[in-house]
Amino acid sequence: MTQTTIFDVLEAEPRSLNEKLAAYMGKRPGVWLDGRELSKVAGFYAFRSRCSDLRKPPFSMVIENRQRRITTEQGKFTISEYRYV
Repeated sequence: MTQTTIFDVLEAEPRSLNEKLAAYMGKRPGVWLDGRELSKVAGFYAFRSRCSDLRKPPFSMVIENRQRRITTEQGKFTISEYRYV
């Protein structure tokens, strides 16, 4: 007997941006996702808040965050990445 998860429910038709982000990250467990990529799914200005919302019920997802500093010809940048574990 297979237990229904939040991802099964979201797979049907995610409605809110939180649901879309949960479905997107749920399909990519363990993969670090650049914040710029997530902003395309969950909205440019609020994707960080939505990642935080996913940590709370009804999603209760374990979302990790890391920041990396990189240097390019254009200068130094901070990359913020998130992953569902």
